Amino acid sequence: MAQLGVRRLTVPLRPLAEFSAADWFGDVGDLGPAGFESYARVLHPWREGADGTERIDGHLPEDELAALCDVLGRHTSTAEHCFFALWDGYGEIYGGESVAFLTTFAGPAPWPGRLFGKPKPKEPPPPAFAAAVLDGPRLVVGSRDYLLFAGPLAHAGLWGAAAYGVGVPRDLNSPNLFWPDDHTWFVTTDIEGSWSGVGGSEALITDLLAEPRLEVVRARHEVAQ
Repeated sequence: MAQLGVRRLTVPLRPLAEFSAADWFGDVGDLGPAGFESYARVLHPWREGADGTERIDGHLPEDELAALCDVLGRHTSTAEHCFFALWDGYGEIYGGESVAFLTTFAGPAPWPGRLFGKPKPKEPPPPAFAAAVLDGPRLVVGSRDYLLFAGPLAHAGLWGAAAYGVGVPRDLNSPNLFWPDDHTWFVTTDIEGSWSGVGGSEALITDLLAEPRLEVVRARHEVAQ
């Protein structure tokens, strides 16, 4: 929990409106761009679902994301200068009535004196980002559009999103795509995938396989076989 508090106080990632940082790759597929020496899948942790135990889809939780970044940071010379893409289809980004249900039962209980009165309707949640970000251009990769951010690898997932309200933080998805400025590796998490793909050097993949905080298996890129 102490680490979580430190992360909450960290300066968030910086939104970008210019996308030349992504010019070096094309369509990324499930494992990222072709051409890396080795590839792996980082399996998402398990959770209880409606149909029993299942892996978390489309999201790498904070502890696993931090463990992945610890390893990735040892295999880039530009850990302070990385890029992070967030799919723009998440309803939580936009606020308004479309996500009002997320805060219906959130927040502190009403004052006792108001228990028998008509409660004041809650305001619709605000957008996660400023209008300049939400109305700005998108990074297009394949068939999907993304918001692009820049910052240190250690700040992965710290989007700087506005809270839903007092005491109701807005925790957005983990990065769907991210990479360092020196292009030594690439990470992709599909919006419905139960694992995150990593491409990089053989040394990086070997380190990932040895990381006890992660469940990792080798993979082969469909073009790099």
